[in-house]
Amino acid sequence: MPKWGDMPDMASIIVRRCVGNLSKERACCSKCHRTPLVGERLHETDGGRQLCELCVLDLPADRHVVSVRRMHASERHLAVERRAAA
Repeated sequence: MPKWGDMPDMASIIVRRCVGNLSKERACCSKCHRTPLVGERLHETDGGRQLCELCVLDLPADRHVVSVRRMHASERHLAVERRAAA
């Protein structure tokens, strides 16, 4: 029977599995390479860079934000269906 110290750490196994399942195409900041948190906004500049809310504060005056998108909880879009009339 294995001892307690010989058993794998379940938390680290779960974290490794979750990180391994993340999409390689997930959104991240072009400057700090951080993945924005759920609810945070990712700003795209006229130069094509994607910046998180922290890095967009350091944006030079000659650069402009052309689009902003809010990060969602899932990489997959959720289906939205109409509810039946009551």
